[in-house]
Amino acid sequence: MTRCNPYGYATDTGPKHLMGGFYGPEYAGNQTVLADGIHGPAICEQPAVARMRMICVKESHAGPIMDLCRDHVRELAARMSDCCTRCVWPSEARGINDAMDYVMVEMANARDARDNIRLHKLNDQLDDLRHQMDELRERGIIAKVPLKLVEVS
Repeated sequence: MTRCNPYGYATDTGPKHLMGGFYGPEYAGNQTVLADGIHGPAICEQPAVARMRMICVKESHAGPIMDLCRDHVRELAARMSDCCTRCVWPSEARGINDAMDYVMVEMANARDARDNIRLHKLNDQLDDLRHQMDELRERGIIAKVPLKLVEVS
């Protein structure tokens, strides 16, 4: 069997689908490399003992197949299985989140320019977007659904 590869660093340039595709690999941060320039917390040297994937218990969304050691099977099943990112970040929520990110950047620009009138309007716009996000959650469009780690052949 291959080496344990819980985050994608053992076989390629790292995770391609952070948070279920919400973020690209550029958001992985610097936790993948330590002072030796090679190893980091995201890299596991242990041999894999199983091929696994996370499956959404409600919608059957499936994550990538991962070769995992016993320690990472336990860790992923215990710590990283409480939320299906596709269920908690549906396309409607992603669109609102993108709009919120844009408004917050514009708020920083207005603050830097000391444009309090524009800042107030942008704050109102951000509040409207927050309410839209809350409504998605209340309607069940945003749902926190657990995952299960299953062995695949």
